[in-house]
Amino acid sequence: MKGSSLKNTYTILLMSSNQDSVRQISIKHWCALFLGFFLCLVFTLIITFAVSGMKHGVYYKTELQGEVADREHLEKTIEKYEKEKQAIKEEIEDVRQMRRQIEVWAGMNQEQGILGQGGSGFNTEQVSDNELTTSIVETQSTSMPVPTDFADNPLINQIIQVRREITPIYEHLKSKVEELAEKPSLLPIAMPTDYWFSSGFGHRRHPLTGKPQFHKGLDIAAPRGTPVIATAGGVINRIAKDRFLGNLIQIEHKSTQMKTLYGHLKNHADGLRVGKRVKRYEIIGYVGNSGTSTGDHLHYGVYANGKWQDPKNHIILDDPPN
Repeated sequence: MKGSSLKNTYTILLMSSNQDSVRQISIKHWCALFLGFFLCLVFTLIITFAVSGMKHGVYYKTELQGEVADREHLEKTIEKYEKEKQAIKEEIEDVRQMRRQIEVWAGMNQEQGILGQGGSGFNTEQVSDNELTTSIVETQSTSMPVPTDFADNPLINQIIQVRREITPIYEHLKSKVEELAEKPSLLPIAMPTDYWFSSGFGHRRHPLTGKPQFHKGLDIAAPRGTPVIATAGGVINRIAKDRFLGNLIQIEHKSTQMKTLYGHLKNHADGLRVGKRVKRYEIIGYVGNSGTSTGDHLHYGVYANGKWQDPKNHIILDDPPN
């Protein structure tokens, strides 16, 4: 393309690609100025819109980032409140569990409590030792420290304070219950059944030899096969076949440093072995006539304070038999 200018006129020569023809265009001066101004205006507008679009893009991006940050903050706040709500529920449940356990121990919500209030000591439907132990473990396992970021929550702090106040009472009762759970206090045969004390504790003449002897237990006559029960929770430390006492079982009650002995058994219950923990009321054997014996009965012995004691002193009855 070639161009030339005359006065007030611009001449533009347009050549074809094969250079075999030429076209000539004449543009007046004012028209060229207008065209140039128009092109500059269009270019300026394009630049302006581009810059404005970039500014708006940055603004909207910043605003969007702010909205995302606000949403994340809101989600974290909701999560914190949910955790606080859960912590409050767990703290309240801890206190309630302690309260329920104390009611059980004290006999406030059933016929007879572990601490001795209520009816007969021979009710096999009472709370048993394994249920008691399980309940204690569950109560302890539900207790958990509150996260430090909840320390500023006044409601949680109030609940924690209540738990601190009730915990010493709970721990004191727990220690007493654990001791009572391993303290022999029952007639060692399952009720109801016909029974009588055929021979007491102390000096007597042997029913077979007629010679004087010191009888270290209590003989309880009952029908053959009558279930024999553990009079307290403990661990079996001896299962044997003795020449005199026949088939016998001995249970150690560690928390009270006591032992109980069950002799002349027909046989012991299935699954029993040395080292096995048994609970109060659990059937451990059956009345028999094994060993040196004149008839079906149970020899029951209680060992405490380094010596054999009169088992009658460790049998709690509403109306003790003569």
